[in-house]
Amino acid sequence: METCSSPHPPVPLPRPPPRQSHPHLDQICLPRRCAGIPAHASALRAGACHPRLWNELARAYAAEGSSRLALLVCLQMPARDKYTFPLAFRMCSLLSAFREGACLHAQLHKLGLACDVYSVNALLSMYFDGGQEDCARRLFDGMRKRTVASWTSHVIGLERQSLAHEAMGVFRNMLDAGVRADEAAIVGALSACTQCSCLEFGTSVHAHSIVMGLGLDLVALATALVDMYAKSGAIDVSRAVFERMSNRNVFSWSAMIGGLAMHGLGPEALSLFNEMTEVGLKPTPVTMTNVFTACSHAGLVEEGWKYFALMKEAFGMEPRIEHLGCIVDLLGRAGLLAQALDFVERMPVEPSGAIWRSLLGAASTHGDLRVGELAVKKLASVEDPVAGDYVMLANLYAKFSCWEDVGRVRTKMNDSKTRKVAGYSSLEVDGVVHKFVMGDRSHPQSDSIYEMLGAVNEVLVLEDSTA
Repeated sequence: METCSSPHPPVPLPRPPPRQSHPHLDQICLPRRCAGIPAHASALRAGACHPRLWNELARAYAAEGSSRLALLVCLQMPARDKYTFPLAFRMCSLLSAFREGACLHAQLHKLGLACDVYSVNALLSMYFDGGQEDCARRLFDGMRKRTVASWTSHVIGLERQSLAHEAMGVFRNMLDAGVRADEAAIVGALSACTQCSCLEFGTSVHAHSIVMGLGLDLVALATALVDMYAKSGAIDVSRAVFERMSNRNVFSWSAMIGGLAMHGLGPEALSLFNEMTEVGLKPTPVTMTNVFTACSHAGLVEEGWKYFALMKEAFGMEPRIEHLGCIVDLLGRAGLLAQALDFVERMPVEPSGAIWRSLLGAASTHGDLRVGELAVKKLASVEDPVAGDYVMLANLYAKFSCWEDVGRVRTKMNDSKTRKVAGYSSLEVDGVVHKFVMGDRSHPQSDSIYEMLGAVNEVLVLEDSTA
């Protein structure tokens, strides 16, 4: 595999910004209307073709935001060195050019650079960005030398792929190996804790950051702490961290607003949102989602409509499908099914399955058979109903004693081989979350657990009989 050509034809290259790191660079940067990469290659071959010249050209394009052109330079240069690959792999990640990245990985081996830690770190991130966790794991496990960036890339990559427990395990191994975690690694570990509500482990990560001298003046770290504590049930600690932050950006405010909304503190969330706008920060789409969620959970219908109108009038934001869904949820929770249905039917975009499912849930809760049946019909035209959809419809029919319809829905659910996902309980012990499902014996200590539960049950029965 001598070279890796792009599947796209060469394109005209704009002139990169001037750089003075090499005397021949002005010859490399041809006029704006050049024919493309081959013309640049000809210019280089006419003079010197050392990889350094090509690397300078690629870095120039990357610096001005021309990622695709930077990658084309990396792919078509006649020779590469260890400085080429880190940039090339980063460009592959940005462009989702994972086929080209795999080709460059082969070249890395062929050139004997497979042990270059900077190249491998960039390659590790690329594989995670491409959803190729197994390749990333094998790459990390085979590294002879690991830097802080290697561990950090592994933690962040796993967290972004929703492999939270594994990410926390890697972070723990990082500390056990004596590696000093940086801010990025700690933020990644906190985000993993947030995914699975691991308060105990998240608190230990916070303590570690303090030991490392990383304070709340670091906005990304402090924001991750606000989010982790709020979503792990410690809303008071989350608020305390937020109040102690010396600098806050819109993501910090959004995290705190979302935490308050999650805990049903709607008025507090809206008050904080108003405070945020008063200091001159413009909300993001995520901020508005959190605001609508706060209104929905607290039953603040009028306030929800007010902020929905302000979205476009005051902030110049067009509502996205998730914002429209929040309004449907707001009206549905309040029992305003007719308004909710009218809002859905007048949407400027095609309602998603999630929106019809929200309407179905509201109809099931408030006993509106007409809206419920319509919601299921519309939902089925968008996507295949899941077990929970059939259960909500069956429960709705049961409220009206429509037992034949209940049986029909149950039969349809069985015929489609749809099964409701079993609920589970979780318990965090020593920073590890253990899941328990009824009748499940997959836990490695299940025998001891069931033996203990049996003993507890005997004691409870004995106390009940003697009471």
